[in-house]
Amino acid sequence: MGSGQWMVERRSSFGNDSFPKEHETVSESGCLSIIVLGASGDLAKKKTFPALYHLYRQGFLDSNEVHIFGYARTKISDDDLRDRIRGYLGKDAEHVSKFLQLIKYVSGSYDSEDGFQLLDKEISQHEESKNSAEGSSRRLFYLALPPSVYPPVCRMIKKCCMNNSDLGGWTRIVIEKPFGKDLESAENLSAQIGELFEEAQLYRIDHYLGKELVQNLLVLRFANRFFLPLWNRDNIANVQIVFREDFGTEGRGGYFDEYGIIRDIIQNHLLQVLCLVAMEKPCFSQT
Repeated sequence: MGSGQWMVERRSSFGNDSFPKEHETVSESGCLSIIVLGASGDLAKKKTFPALYHLYRQGFLDSNEVHIFGYARTKISDDDLRDRIRGYLGKDAEHVSKFLQLIKYVSGSYDSEDGFQLLDKEISQHEESKNSAEGSSRRLFYLALPPSVYPPVCRMIKKCCMNNSDLGGWTRIVIEKPFGKDLESAENLSAQIGELFEEAQLYRIDHYLGKELVQNLLVLRFANRFFLPLWNRDNIANVQIVFREDFGTEGRGGYFDEYGIIRDIIQNHLLQVLCLVAMEKPCFSQT
């Protein structure tokens, strides 16, 4: 996310897709604004902000060019939001304090222009304070929200908060799963959001798939001389995968009532673990 040289593909302005793309290197010199929508929710508190903090600690987020904006309906102050997430960021008080100063909170509705116009104003003021040239700044919107509000939020972003991308700047939308309740609702969501943004601007993610601990199961099984010959049906009687948390639904009750724990956990997180535990050894063909 830091500044540097990136290859930007820019299509000829003649309006004919048959013309070849022009490749030119554009310096991403503008500042980066990360906007967490649903900032007062459980997901943002436990996952999104701690992830951003770890990126900050590892040097991927430069405090001189990055600012983080939280947006939600809850009417709280900047300090209230910082206090909510402070306990999830670690024990290094000095670094935590510096990171929290990068966070600005804006309160507003998810389906009205007033709140998003205020959000755009705050982002623009930050960009101006960093002397970013118009069109060079970058805006990353992370939707830590239920899928039911994706369409209205995306419409408001498109209408009020887009960044001009002519000079190396861009706007990106990061969407959390589950993406709808079934195939029909997922296709409907894709159609609505696809009318607003190009596919290259959209990122659909699952924050649990690809966890290091789960990925290490492959190494534990197939790169370990002790486990590899024994990890099979002849030596293992049964496999139990236990999902346990030391807290309740807390602020997630409404979300689970609408989408269910099965869509959120079982059909992706736990099935991924099951596949890595029970799959056959991959066959690698030599050509």
